[in-house]
Amino acid sequence: MIDVRRLQLLQALGQHKTVAGAADSLGVTPSAVSQQLAALSREAGVSLVERQGRRFVLTGAARVLLEHADVIFAEMERAQADLAEYAEGRVGVARVGSFATGISDLLGPAVAALRGTHPGWRFEIVQAEPEHSTEMLRSGELDVAVTMSSDSLPPSGSTEFRIDPIMVEPFDAVLPYHHPLAASSGLELAADLADAEWIMSAPGSPWYDCVAAACHQAGFQPHVAHTVHEFSAVFALVQAGLGVALMPRLGWAGLPASHLVVRTVRNTARRHIVALSRAGYNAGPLLNAVREAASKVPVPSVGPMAATGGGAA
Repeated sequence: MIDVRRLQLLQALGQHKTVAGAADSLGVTPSAVSQQLAALSREAGVSLVERQGRRFVLTGAARVLLEHADVIFAEMERAQADLAEYAEGRVGVARVGSFATGISDLLGPAVAALRGTHPGWRFEIVQAEPEHSTEMLRSGELDVAVTMSSDSLPPSGSTEFRIDPIMVEPFDAVLPYHHPLAASSGLELAADLADAEWIMSAPGSPWYDCVAAACHQAGFQPHVAHTVHEFSAVFALVQAGLGVALMPRLGWAGLPASHLVVRTVRNTARRHIVALSRAGYNAGPLLNAVREAASKVPVPSVGPMAATGGGAA
């Protein structure tokens, strides 16, 4: 590997023709120039200077090498300028991960907005489930993970990671359009839904655990009639009138379907959406853009969901 600082000495010798002139231009001693040029020749594997009397002259190999020097130094200057802009938050490169609905409702809109406001930033979005996000950050596969509160998060006060809050996401009731409670503007978890047939994911999944904990706190155990994992399957079963579901807001907001209604629920389940990053990483403008996208996530209205769609949690 060629030392760029030694290449600078070679360039100075070519410009000033003498070791003394090169040394004077760079503020070093002539002996230091001679020693470093000898080391550069060893790195390059060829002779770069020849002695002619009391003078050193460049060899043909040195002239070939110096043809690349201007390009190398120009790129170094560009790199230094980019680093300065990065320090000021004007440019950056980031690999950002999230679960599927976090991508559709938070990261997608955030990165799209940043293309206009921060064109110097480049983002690569990667799907990353909460249970894998911490290790992906640790290994460098991700720079930032938009994830949810779970046992997979690092402990509070970790010196290795930084946790920034994004939003508190409520779970809303998804009902068939013809359900007796469809006309209600808001529901009570225990009073209205305790006797319903429920559509949920399997025990041990984050969705199940969050909903089951809220129901338990409200004083009942939900009667699970159907167990599915894909939100598209949830919609299909609710549409068919086979039960109700308590779904995270990011889940239904990004995947509308016809003949369904969504209603807010008092005393509902909630989960915390956070941005997880290594402690020394500067998330820059991404954090604010994701929070802005979170502020625009729709809330249940009094009307039905109007289009068809499907997807996963």
